[in-house]
Amino acid sequence: MENLSNRWAGRIYGTNTGNVFLDLNQEAENISGRLRIMDSVFGVSIYAYSGTVDDQIILHCKPESADDGTQHGDVTVKGKLTPQGSIKGEWESTIGTAGTFEIYPHDINATDPAEDARGGNPEQIHNKTIQLGSVRLFKDDILQLVSFIKKDFSTGRVIVTYTQRGSELTKYADDFFNQLDGIDQLNYIKFVIQEPEAYGINRVIVIELVANGTSEIRVSGINESWVLGKAESIYQTIKPKQNSLVTTYRKYGLNLNSVIFVAMLIVLPEIVDWKNRGIFVIVVFALLNFLLFIHNMFIPNTAIYLEQAKPSFLKRAWPSILSWFIAASSSVAAAYLFSILKNGGS
Repeated sequence: MENLSNRWAGRIYGTNTGNVFLDLNQEAENISGRLRIMDSVFGVSIYAYSGTVDDQIILHCKPESADDGTQHGDVTVKGKLTPQGSIKGEWESTIGTAGTFEIYPHDINATDPAEDARGGNPEQIHNKTIQLGSVRLFKDDILQLVSFIKKDFSTGRVIVTYTQRGSELTKYADDFFNQLDGIDQLNYIKFVIQEPEAYGINRVIVIELVANGTSEIRVSGINESWVLGKAESIYQTIKPKQNSLVTTYRKYGLNLNSVIFVAMLIVLPEIVDWKNRGIFVIVVFALLNFLLFIHNMFIPNTAIYLEQAKPSFLKRAWPSILSWFIAASSSVAAAYLFSILKNGGS
């Protein structure tokens, strides 16, 4: 049986978050001591605990003291010793609060307590960010995405943030899908899931889809291969839902405008009258700005349709059709104006 007598410190997560410290005394399979929690919101609380050590470590904690005005219940803690020497598990109180924890031994007689607790592994976080283009998602797409990103998480829950009637709302994914009444379309949504990894560091996935600007996938964790692989797999899941035409315009819009501008310079000498030249230049610039304005207004970077599970072909294709129609109409209008001004000036 492992001897766990030591001083332990770490973090708790869940409905309450904060630092935790305990003195652990062990006699055979029985353990006891005093546990101190520094809650990030409610302050310091002290518990006396007793428990047992076997395949699972179980603590029964009773509150001794707490900051004034806070309510505390009895807490049951269940955990297991990891190969790295830490204890990981979950906790639950009689007042309904619950969460997870991870603690590490802190032997004051050791030369380097951090080195002993972490098995010589350095603390580091790997991050991967992938930018997304214009995205069109439907209810089935959102369900598939949420199911995919939570595959590697045992305790973490997906949190959804979205805007509705000018307000930003945050819910668990389950509650979000159960309360879709009245939500037909969204142009902003963010998915977040995280859970503790080793060394008290969380691994995190954030997918943020915005109406204007750059949508991104952000993945963080201490395992580099997991971070890179998860980010790429999420991107491949969303990639088929991207609108290539709208994405290309938003990404290279200035270059396309430059091409139109150069074409205007090439044909400009064909218009003899300088007044007609001025009119042509003004109209071309107005068309370019109108094209950008229409794209931003009617074709947002992100569109999520929650009233339909399986969209029709037209529903998926209309942004590309509208984008092509706007560009073609602008080109025809510019060409028609050029022919009028050229003939009028000759």
